[in-house]
Amino acid sequence: MGKLNLEENYLNKDLKYVYNDLYSQFEKSELKDKEQFDILFKNENYKLLLCYDENNLIGYIIVYIDIETNLMWLDYLAVLEEYHSKGYGTKMIEILKEKYKNLDGCMIEVEKENDKDINTYRRIKFYENLGCTKLNINYILPTKESGLNMHLYYLPFGKQIIQITKALSVIKSAHNTIHSDITHVAEIFTKIEESLL
Repeated sequence: MGKLNLEENYLNKDLKYVYNDLYSQFEKSELKDKEQFDILFKNENYKLLLCYDENNLIGYIIVYIDIETNLMWLDYLAVLEEYHSKGYGTKMIEILKEKYKNLDGCMIEVEKENDKDINTYRRIKFYENLGCTKLNINYILPTKESGLNMHLYYLPFGKQIIQITKALSVIKSAHNTIHSDITHVAEIFTKIEESLL
């Protein structure tokens, strides 16, 4: 493993490649339509970061930066299949933290444990080993059909602790931006909010 770089500049061909990889690596329920991605990438706060080891593309990170809360929302993190299990995911997060050290931290949606899918346990362990803390929030990922119950983790960049009011604020902002194509997104946020009462 050489020195990794995260680059924001990409071409349409890069975007096509990322779309193809996204649709091969992620569950359909966790993905947006290509049209929604096209809209989001026009927003300067929604970023595609390509990760290179020397000149080889090894993965990518897609994030939303909420200026008001000074927090990042990790939408997708993927290492290309041929580079799995080589420590690249951990390195990519370390570089992300350094690149955006001016932010307080990062919110991360993580699938709940599922005995039928051992990878759910591996992902949780991966994020916890990075120093992420599971928040005591009944989080729901908005989907076209309804919503998907998930864990919500916080990875500190600067501020070690996040207040629930700030967490709710970034959830609302992320939902309204990232999932603006989902008609019932406000109802999902209300459910999350009410679960804390």
